[in-house]
Amino acid sequence: MRTLKNERLFRQIINSDSYRQYFSEKTDSHAHAVRFSPGENVIFQGERSEYLYYLYQGKCQVSATMENGRTAIINTLTAPGLIGEIELIKNDSPFSVDALTECTCIAISIAHCRDLILNDVNFLYHLCSSLVDKERRTAIELAHHISFPLEYRLARFILDNSNGDVFRIKKTVISESLGVSYRHLEKIMKKLVDEGTLRKEKLTYYIVRRDVLDKLVSSLNVFS
Repeated sequence: MRTLKNERLFRQIINSDSYRQYFSEKTDSHAHAVRFSPGENVIFQGERSEYLYYLYQGKCQVSATMENGRTAIINTLTAPGLIGEIELIKNDSPFSVDALTECTCIAISIAHCRDLILNDVNFLYHLCSSLVDKERRTAIELAHHISFPLEYRLARFILDNSNGDVFRIKKTVISESLGVSYRHLEKIMKKLVDEGTLRKEKLTYYIVRRDVLDKLVSSLNVFS
């Protein structure tokens, strides 16, 4: 995490409507702009975060490591939005959050602002709205899992978790995240490569036909 000593950028972010819907000016003195590099950890699973983050630009990956050592990707967060709202309320994190692309955030000190934020009716309203949206997405994902073949869900997973046209996640993690066998996943990934939708170079995949993936995902969006 790098602190950005750019007052103009800081003011631009905190004065935006999307930021002000969550935070009042009372928190400004305890906030600063930061940037995470791709792959950098934002929040560690099981640890207390010092900050509540407002994701201004970029994309993050939410994952959980189970007791058996397996890791599953739970969600993908795209700006604008909050990172660490569960940690704000519960004091520790059930998930890890990692930057998928370069991410610019406002970091708000929990130690200084926790009581102020949690007694702000405007913040609580928008927080509840955000949590309801996440719960709705979870329910829709469950319906997708029941109703659609893996190829459709994999297309969304690739688009959500790619950095530009680059997609590089271990297949064991993908299979755990999508709830499918490694063998079935390998078969569909090979199909996408053979059809020219993806190109594989060693452990990295490159999106060649984004339009094909978009078309598959659009079928899921109709259901949403």
